[in-house]
Amino acid sequence: MLAIIQLVIGAIQLLLGRKIFWLMVGIMGFLVGLSLTVYILNWADWLKLLVGLGVGVVFAVLATFIQKPMAAIFGFFAFGLAAATLAGLWGVNQSSSWYWIIFAVAGVIGVILVFTLFDWALIIGTSLSGAGSIIAALNSMLRAPLSGVVTVALFLILLLVGITYQSKHLSPQVRTA
Repeated sequence: MLAIIQLVIGAIQLLLGRKIFWLMVGIMGFLVGLSLTVYILNWADWLKLLVGLGVGVVFAVLATFIQKPMAAIFGFFAFGLAAATLAGLWGVNQSSSWYWIIFAVAGVIGVILVFTLFDWALIIGTSLSGAGSIIAALNSMLRAPLSGVVTVALFLILLLVGITYQSKHLSPQVRTA
């Protein structure tokens, strides 16, 4: 059930992320809140989901009032998680300091992109996040996870689909920036 929800959310992120920015920030907040409770706290699953939902709602509400700072937070996590996930495919373990260095460096790049190329950073960030969510959902639903090569190829195809689809809806001034 969770994999299907993750697949649907990934598709929404991939195709509509920039248009419904506040929802994307809310989803990222939910995922961050849920991840923190899963890794840090030994609570019941319903409490973990409740905390994730609470963080997601706070992020979404804040995104309607303070757009750029919340976009920067979104950019940090979207770019950082995408890079860390790809590093994991090449054998970099979460317990390795390199994993977290890659996460942090890519996250900072995401923040810089948000402040310099706002629309494009949102498109790329939501496409990265959506492609990653779809891949994770597919791996959860399949009996045997996709191989590393297939995962990277599918990730890149989904990323290109998301960027291409979302960029078609940009104004001509933004498209050439």
